[in-house]
Amino acid sequence: MALTAAGQILLASSAVFLGAAIWLGRGVSRRIRPGTGTNVLVVVILFAVIALFVPFSYWAGQALYSLATKPRYSATVVGYTSEYRDYQEKDSRDRTVVRQRLMHTAHVRFVGPDGEPVELPSSVASSEIPVEGAQVTVVYAPGDRVAAELSARSVGLWLGASVMLFMLGYCLWAAVWYAMGRPMAGVAAFGMAFVFRALLPGITLLMMLALGYAALKYFALGNPDGYPLWVACLCTLFTLALLPLLVTLLTPSRRRSR
Repeated sequence: MALTAAGQILLASSAVFLGAAIWLGRGVSRRIRPGTGTNVLVVVILFAVIALFVPFSYWAGQALYSLATKPRYSATVVGYTSEYRDYQEKDSRDRTVVRQRLMHTAHVRFVGPDGEPVELPSSVASSEIPVEGAQVTVVYAPGDRVAAELSARSVGLWLGASVMLFMLGYCLWAAVWYAMGRPMAGVAAFGMAFVFRALLPGITLLMMLALGYAALKYFALGNPDGYPLWVACLCTLFTLALLPLLVTLLTPSRRRSR
């Protein structure tokens, strides 16, 4: 049985990732407990971080680059396919259980670059049933097997993945710095500044915008989604409750300013 090109790349990259994890793990273990051997658990954790960070950084970068550079087309939803997909959640006893959720993938039709109609599945699956006849914007280049949906939802998904990759990259950078025996004060200061000056304010602002938009649609736009009144009131309440937290996160402390 011969390995395919993808299998060869997987084995080669896994060997490189494992070698890098062993090298980093040896340096981290030496600094934590001088004179002892390499901690296997540290090597496993570093291997997992590297194996997640490197390929997903490439895929996320390619996806965002494609959304920004590929030609855009106005497409019409002409149908959808449905399938059950596994997801994990916590039960009442705080145990991780695997459940299934019915996800729907829209099929869209648009006029391609050569003037011929093109029908492809969308790149985004959702638990909501797509509405046939709805207009969506997609990006497409000849040879693509899916039409990448260009919307706030798709861009938000990839930006969220980019934030998670940034955090993985920060952990990897901190591990390299620590293994090399460098001082960690700057790394720690950068991490605290990122969490309290970028990550938490960004998440809080996004929550406020989402909740505030739901309230705005109910009270100002005629409630197009048919929300009950209590949902609009809760969204308004939580939007107002998050406002002081956002102001606090964005306001520099007096001690630092002095």
